[in-house]
Amino acid sequence: MFQRAGHLTRVMAAVWRISLAEAIAYRVSMLMWVLTTTFPLVSLSLWSGLAASGPIGDYARPDFVAYFVAAFLVRQFTASWVVWELSAQIRSGDLNTLLMRPMSPMLYHAIQNLAALPIRCALALPIGVLVLTLTGGLGWPSPGSLLALGLSLTLAWLLNLGVHVTIGCVAFWVTESTALFEVWLGLYLVLSGAAVPTSLYPAGLAEVIRALPFHASLGFPVELAIGRATGAAVTHGLLLQALWVAVFGALATVLWRRGVRAYEGVGA
Repeated sequence: MFQRAGHLTRVMAAVWRISLAEAIAYRVSMLMWVLTTTFPLVSLSLWSGLAASGPIGDYARPDFVAYFVAAFLVRQFTASWVVWELSAQIRSGDLNTLLMRPMSPMLYHAIQNLAALPIRCALALPIGVLVLTLTGGLGWPSPGSLLALGLSLTLAWLLNLGVHVTIGCVAFWVTESTALFEVWLGLYLVLSGAAVPTSLYPAGLAEVIRALPFHASLGFPVELAIGRATGAAVTHGLLLQALWVAVFGALATVLWRRGVRAYEGVGA
């Protein structure tokens, strides 16, 4: 048992090193990927202009700067791209190779995504600092809330990974599951807080939106990062994140197991 665990650890470490080396080697492509996630900064230019003549709701111009720069950075910390790779591997039959390796393909994809995070963040931080230099400052969380922020970012990453795996597994039964992800992405941009802070929606609608997985994956960790989530709201937000992680984790597990049983890829 311990021998098998040691072997798996060595395999995981090897995958991490290879994935990190690939991320470094393709850092220009990674930079282009980072630049495609600058939608919160586009939203910043819009809302910052609208707030120039006065606050909108409880957000003044500096608040919008803090919010959307934090949103941009949170997206880098919680990014995933499994849906595209998994969908392509299922369609092409390349999944056969992963299934023969001494580790779960899902663990392989998770390590690949994690290994790229340091490079993504190193590329994103200068962009965030540049925006802050040009527009204002960022309200950082208090030392006491850093632990909660770290936990929230971890849960947001797991949630995004679960969503990607869930939708990617649909490719076991349909030709192009990424089309479904495009629908998810459209809803994400509107309902996660990437386009507008969810607290600015009308009261009843805001409560519904803030209970959805979109807000749990972005809006809540952003509010936590800039000090807008405090007290009981922190506990409630973390529990809601954990709930959605469990939901999509269960969905991904069921779809993966059933999909692999039905899998008839090229060369299988």
